[in-house]
Amino acid sequence: MANITHLQMSKAICADARVSVSKSFFGLFTKAVYRTTNSIIDAEILEFSTADGERLKRVLESPRPNLAAAAAGFLPKPIVNGNYMAEVCASRDAHFVAVRLYQYDRMNYEPVTALLVFEGEEARIVRQLF
Repeated sequence: MANITHLQMSKAICADARVSVSKSFFGLFTKAVYRTTNSIIDAEILEFSTADGERLKRVLESPRPNLAAAAAGFLPKPIVNGNYMAEVCASRDAHFVAVRLYQYDRMNYEPVTALLVFEGEEARIVRQLF
């Protein structure tokens, strides 16, 4: 698990009205909560191969009504030192997921998607990808 404040997308997540962020123990620990369900949000960073990353990008950017069909049967496998990286913040009850996908370019991971936020059934579909 990653600390939510160490993510590249942390400012956007912390500014989201659906998320409550609090610090404890002299600011060393950060706790994020999805306000709607009061569920704790966990953050993780996953890396993927070029093929999985490109398909993941297509799935995440598919129109919301087609999300279930686009994600059907797709289970990307995290690898070490992948060409794509996903920063994922998901509530433990799977009612909230925020994702941003990056691609390795010029010695750095550059964003290839906007910050994508999913709630409800869409969040459950996206959460199954990670």
